[in-house]
Amino acid sequence: MSVLEAHAPLLAQESSPVHAPLKVATASAVLRDLFIVTWSAPVEKLQALVPPGTTLERLPNSDGQLVGFVQVIFALRENARWSPLPSQLGEDYQEATLQVLTRTENERSATVIKHFVASTAIATSLLPFSRVTEEGRFNVYVAGDPARQTFERLGVKVTTHAVQLHLRAECAETPEATLIGPWHESVRFLTRLGSQYHPARLSKDGQSLFRTQHPPLSPCAVTLTHQVVRPFDDLELGKPLLALYQAELPVTNLPIKRK
Repeated sequence: MSVLEAHAPLLAQESSPVHAPLKVATASAVLRDLFIVTWSAPVEKLQALVPPGTTLERLPNSDGQLVGFVQVIFALRENARWSPLPSQLGEDYQEATLQVLTRTENERSATVIKHFVASTAIATSLLPFSRVTEEGRFNVYVAGDPARQTFERLGVKVTTHAVQLHLRAECAETPEATLIGPWHESVRFLTRLGSQYHPARLSKDGQSLFRTQHPPLSPCAVTLTHQVVRPFDDLELGKPLLALYQAELPVTNLPIKRK
């Protein structure tokens, strides 16, 4: 069962896309406390993180320099299960994804650098498809009112033998614009949860495409009060371009494709 997201989300005011009935087994879940943090970074440094020939998503910054984008995505995946199984057999687990924003066949996509899950069973099930998925230790707290889907503060810490990811955030005012453009345009550009490429385990140059369908996102803005992103030390990440939080998002994962 895949835990990844990556469909370029539509604007909040747009209607949800209409999908034809699926004739294959899919995996469903609800992403709770979806937290997406995006930084800009020099293109040449990001290019070194992705497979040769990968096209980076890039834009000029305020100085006119072309930059790419790197993200951390966190969520609690609730009631994750294959569609033929009854709901009581679903599993809950936390996950965090570190990825670089890319373009594939002129479509928005992402290349996954690291993927951590707080489940031995899920990590094992993804071994045939991904070289970058591993089990991690998670410490998470969220302050707010789940019933009203209000948010105040959030903290996420993920550790493995070689990685430390520690982010703390609190509610912030919605910015009018970023270097990408107005708020809604920025959200649409950055919250791509539908096409994520993992380095394949069984092929040196192969990739596994994790595909996700979901309704339009309507996140709120948050600001980081603390950040440690140990895998990306060389990028010298500063203040995030944008940090987003959404209380819940239902998702459907399609069968993984090998490229």
